[in-house]
Amino acid sequence: MRALIAALFCLFACAAVPAAAQSMPSGGDEPASADRPGLFADIIDAIGSGSRMLIRKIQPGEERDRVEDPRFNSQESPRDSLMTFIEAMNLVQRGYTDIGYTRALASLPQGATRQQADVLYEILLRLGPVSPAELPGSDQAAASGDTRFEYFPRGTDHAWVWQAADPPSNATVAVLRSGEGTWLISERTLDGAPLFLESIADLPPQFSSEDNGEYFIMVFSPLIERTGLFGWIAFLAVFAIGIAAGLLFKRAMAWTARKADRIDQTFLGATLRGFGNAGGLVVFTFFFTIAIGFLALGPVLQALHYEIPRFLMVVAIAFLIVSLIDVFVAFLRERVSHEKDHYDQMVITMIRRILRVLVISIVLIFVLQNILGMNVGALLVGFGFLALALSLAAQDSVKNLFGAVSVFINRPFVIGDWICFKGEMGDHIGVIEDIELQATKLTDLAGNLVTLPNMLFIDREVQNLSARGYIRRRVDVAIPYRAHADEIDRALQAMMDVFDDEEVVEDSGLEGREEKAHVSFSGFDDSWLTITGYHYYFMGGEGEIQRDTDRGWFSYLSHCSLVNRKLVQLFGERDIEFAFPTQTVEIVPQKGEPITVRSTQSVEAD
Repeated sequence: MRALIAALFCLFACAAVPAAAQSMPSGGDEPASADRPGLFADIIDAIGSGSRMLIRKIQPGEERDRVEDPRFNSQESPRDSLMTFIEAMNLVQRGYTDIGYTRALASLPQGATRQQADVLYEILLRLGPVSPAELPGSDQAAASGDTRFEYFPRGTDHAWVWQAADPPSNATVAVLRSGEGTWLISERTLDGAPLFLESIADLPPQFSSEDNGEYFIMVFSPLIERTGLFGWIAFLAVFAIGIAAGLLFKRAMAWTARKADRIDQTFLGATLRGFGNAGGLVVFTFFFTIAIGFLALGPVLQALHYEIPRFLMVVAIAFLIVSLIDVFVAFLRERVSHEKDHYDQMVITMIRRILRVLVISIVLIFVLQNILGMNVGALLVGFGFLALALSLAAQDSVKNLFGAVSVFINRPFVIGDWICFKGEMGDHIGVIEDIELQATKLTDLAGNLVTLPNMLFIDREVQNLSARGYIRRRVDVAIPYRAHADEIDRALQAMMDVFDDEEVVEDSGLEGREEKAHVSFSGFDDSWLTITGYHYYFMGGEGEIQRDTDRGWFSYLSHCSLVNRKLVQLFGERDIEFAFPTQTVEIVPQKGEPITVRSTQSVEAD
């Protein structure tokens, strides 16, 4: 049976031993805390006890047989009497009832009962681990000449008991000398024990660090020995039914939500999805509550009968609240979508994230404080010191946070915008995918996901391409040098005719606007004359910008192709030449002199 229990322990030992080592008392050498651990700490202590048992099984060497050869088995001193009683009652918990009670009653006054021994043992467990070092031995008792040793309240530091509970003022645990070399626990201790135990019953038992697995066996042995095969089969069966029922409920709600989406009932669909997640967990919790009732958990784990369902219900409520947040956000997005306010969409996304984090934080604090019994205040203080220690390393994180705030206040861009950002490694051109508290994610033209720290947007230039209402393009055309200006006039008119072409005007969105195209003879270059034209490409109607329409960079490039093609076509029809790179080599031979090479070159400007 111990091997089976040890195997059960192996499932938990690796993760829990460090925590158990922190929570286990130090054998009485340190004052006990007023904040006594709860159920979670009891389980960790039990796992820690199992770890020591497993280690002793693995380590070589002989171990003292606590049944046949106990460490304490006499009443020669207060130390011997109390430790004999405690070790004997540990044997009772392990199942050695007769021999355990026989040894335990030997440290009590004559006529004491097993029930009185049980009550006193429960008191000693709740007062904390009893260390032999804090109890006087036979030499110390003989040297002092005392006839009475008071373990509680004056024998050790038990001030925390009055902070954590309300014991009677006359509560005591004392050992009296009864004849030469014999010390017994006093009758007054046994008489006041029931009332004393009742006042401190809510305090969890604390076993000694010398415990070698007794606590682990005491906690988990009922789960193995008393549950039985039928109990485990019933538990697994109902547990599996609970999982199936929860999943079925969730999928049914999801199917209904899809039906609602098909008839444009968006809010109803979102509500049903959220209710499906929370309701599925509630259904599982119902079946799990039934299933866990088939397990014999013992006195320490008994609270799990309602603590686990309580935890699951808290999580289900959290799911429901999160789903209601999603429904509220969907409603806001529907309202904002009609106004095409992209900044409001971004703010709604951030509000959704903040509310989710807030709900999860509240649920986490509730679980830690009320279910796991942790001191959240002390935990937060510890995090405060840790945050102070890491403040220098977190400077960039703080800068990124202020960068995010700057983005929300100044609105240089929103999610979905095309931007051009001048980074340290070059320009980044792409679309904004997400704006988080620490970084902004951008997908560039090559499809790469680029993560940019928000602090970079505080002091660097950002071009928002999606916020422009139009693009004004410059077109330079080079024509050859001529002796007459007629060809310049014909080139100017041809370029203007292209800009005024019906198809070009319609594609550019220029119709009905005051802005007009313009052409000019802009200058003389080395080997050509330059004709410059300016024409517009509008992203939408009056007041519309690129993010509000389907037009963008690629549609603009298509428009440029249309204009360029018509320029080439019209110049060809009107016999207007384009300047192109030329080179003339003239060789002039002269008698008695070397050959002289002269060259001229012209370069196309288009």
